[in-house]
Amino acid sequence: MKKILALLIVLFLTLSFAAAEETVPVDPPVVDEPAAPPFTVPADGNEFGALLTPYQPLTARVRGMGSTGVAVTGRSDTFYVNPAALASKRFQLSVPSVQLTAYHLYDAVKGGGDLISLGSLVNMASGIQEGYGKLFDIDAAMSFTAGGFGLGINATLSANTYADKGQYGLNASVFGEVRAAISLGYGYRFELPMDFSIDVGGMVRFSYLAFTDTFSADLLSDTDNFDISTYPVMAGFAVPIDLGINVNMPYGFSFGLVSRNMNGRYYMTYHDGFEAYGKDPFGGRASEDNRFSFDTKWSLDAGIGWSYDTWYLSPTIAIDIRDFVGMCTTDDFTFRDFMYHLNIGAEVRVLSFLDLRAGLSQGYWSLGVGLDLWAFKVDVAYYRQEFGETAGAYGLDGFTVRINLGYDR
Repeated sequence: MKKILALLIVLFLTLSFAAAEETVPVDPPVVDEPAAPPFTVPADGNEFGALLTPYQPLTARVRGMGSTGVAVTGRSDTFYVNPAALASKRFQLSVPSVQLTAYHLYDAVKGGGDLISLGSLVNMASGIQEGYGKLFDIDAAMSFTAGGFGLGINATLSANTYADKGQYGLNASVFGEVRAAISLGYGYRFELPMDFSIDVGGMVRFSYLAFTDTFSADLLSDTDNFDISTYPVMAGFAVPIDLGINVNMPYGFSFGLVSRNMNGRYYMTYHDGFEAYGKDPFGGRASEDNRFSFDTKWSLDAGIGWSYDTWYLSPTIAIDIRDFVGMCTTDDFTFRDFMYHLNIGAEVRVLSFLDLRAGLSQGYWSLGVGLDLWAFKVDVAYYRQEFGETAGAYGLDGFTVRINLGYDR
């Protein structure tokens, strides 16, 4: 039964690769005058366009390694990087992990400010640039992997920003976002001669998205008159599928492919406030006028890696190409386009408890460190993340701290 399931995963993965060049993205409809209060369905070019990206809460380990891991992923990273890693039958338990990411860190602490003060929050907002960005993410997760199976639960609360040309800083817009997912996956390993093996895996998840309408960033400093619960809420769900394959070779080398976010259409409902949303979070009683849908982007990612394990020193090197098909079909391809899709990362584990990490993601460097005390683990990463449409367009710094209880190594 396991071999049949694994062969089906390979078949679906092969079909998705074969159909990749014929896939034409469908632009979501734009509602100019809905029956409900004014609202525009997420689309490229407006403040909600970034919601077209799939849900992928990367850990501090992955961030510190330049957002790499297609060919060398493991641990709880498996759920959102490459499900083929489940085939290693690695045991992993997070009960739970909590991760906090603060963006605009330089803006928040400049001038000697306190990171958790209202003044620092205003400083963070003052650093908003044109386009989409973030203020913070709070992520909580529980996950378990063993025997090739994996079950994970994630929830992320985000404060997002958007600025039109000339509307920087406190003149920009802010909106809240909540994403949650329940992921179930399986991986199987085919053993081959001469120390080769092939891992295949699949991950299906129920993904939930809710976000508010926008409000002005300057309201962050006006707590007496600001009540976010009065703002409209859009909420809905999707059931995306990830399929991956890894080829494991002698001397620690590996090659991986992952078809990410297949079937990534969200079915959404408009709610005129938090009270209406709380009474019907899945929109089962909503009218057709308050319903809409949009597609999140499918991608094919590729990676190569090398790792070598000893008790005293275990190095890992990874190189990934994000959205490989999109890169190859870009008109007037330039070096900047190549850098936009390229991630490079490295990790060195010292004496089985200290991890040192560095990376290059879309042209920006990243650094990270991890302390593994068996049932308690802390990972920290500082990096820059590209929020623009090309490499170097809008690099926003982020500082991530993750605490995990359980076993994740």
